[in-house]
Amino acid sequence: MKARLLYPVKIALALLSLFMVLQGCGLNRSVKEVAFIINGQKLEKPVSVVVDDGTLMVRASSDQIWRELGMTIEEYAPPASSSVYYSNQVAVLMYHQLVDQPDKKKPHLLPVDQFEQQMKLLKERGFHVISMDEYIDFMTAGAAIPDNAVLLTFDDGYETFYTHAFPILQKFGYTATNFVIVASIDNQTGKPKLTWDQMREMKKAGMSFYSHTYNSHRHGPINATGKEKPMLSRHLYLKDRDRVETDEEYIGRITGDLATAEKRLREELGNTRSIVAFPYGAFNQDVLGVLKTLNIELSFTIKPGMTSREDRNAFRFNAGTIKQTPEELIQLLSEGGYAKKKKKNEVYVQVNGKNVNFKKKQPLLEDGDILIPLRELCQMYNIELNWNGSQNTVSLKTDPVQEDSPVDPGSDGVTSP
Repeated sequence: MKARLLYPVKIALALLSLFMVLQGCGLNRSVKEVAFIINGQKLEKPVSVVVDDGTLMVRASSDQIWRELGMTIEEYAPPASSSVYYSNQVAVLMYHQLVDQPDKKKPHLLPVDQFEQQMKLLKERGFHVISMDEYIDFMTAGAAIPDNAVLLTFDDGYETFYTHAFPILQKFGYTATNFVIVASIDNQTGKPKLTWDQMREMKKAGMSFYSHTYNSHRHGPINATGKEKPMLSRHLYLKDRDRVETDEEYIGRITGDLATAEKRLREELGNTRSIVAFPYGAFNQDVLGVLKTLNIELSFTIKPGMTSREDRNAFRFNAGTIKQTPEELIQLLSEGGYAKKKKKNEVYVQVNGKNVNFKKKQPLLEDGDILIPLRELCQMYNIELNWNGSQNTVSLKTDPVQEDSPVDPGSDGVTSP
């Protein structure tokens, strides 16, 4: 009797084990008909989606979604192995601070030996570092740039740009740009910053210096509860008046800040061109309008991607991190900004003609159609996504405020998110 009872138990355990193996092999997927609501408007017909291991995947052929979002999704074939990886585009690299030794708790601090190895590999692998003047002429005047063009940028104006980066840049004959928080140059506190004299010396050697705002590389309160957001892109809460800024007050504040930064850069360095890198990558349409008013020609975010001539608000690859080796950085650039494919059915894609690198889950090719990981795509393009599995609805809302705070460590650990 006991043996009879054990037999079905063994079968049940075997079936359970098989089920768990199949789950582990990625067979946990389903196809659903889902209603999409985009900016409050429900699409006429449900959309067939795939839920793959808990990830919502949407087909590139779902035209009604992409049309409403103003996107085109296409497969992209990376260039074959050659000395030309890309043309008429710029890979803009972003750094913050260089240090002598790595610190695993602070991955945004790049050891100087890794930086030097990156510079060495750029030269050996056929990349061409261009100056900011060359970049501006390419973006605004239609000037030509070499194939495999790279622009080197640093943020925050730390003194290590002078003590650590500058000698290496000179060794390889490279130029770089530092986006300085101008108030921290005028009023030095915390970690050592560049001085105006150091910047003038480096400018004579081809380096350039532009705005990271005057004093808006900070978070400020946006409501009475004290919730904080990057202050350049948000109306601030005025505690003494128990209200948020009016539109007029907000525009006046950010205009004054950006104008002061430009004024000081002209006075101290003789700058004749105006460029800004947004703190935390945060901006909105009001900020872009103020740039136009102040004749600030170009701007830089912290979103990863290749930059083309139409991208006046440039993309940047985070090269100043110990989370990737110098070889991995060069591999990324040589593949046009893509991480290396890992599986046979994974594909490269372009969104609106631009190479897009998915990090968490790769787009898949299935039955001649591309499956796009929707949540990660929405995160890249600041689209709010709410997925209600029980009601089979997905709500998408485009957000005019662009924020990418996690990549930017801030200044002195005081203004970081």
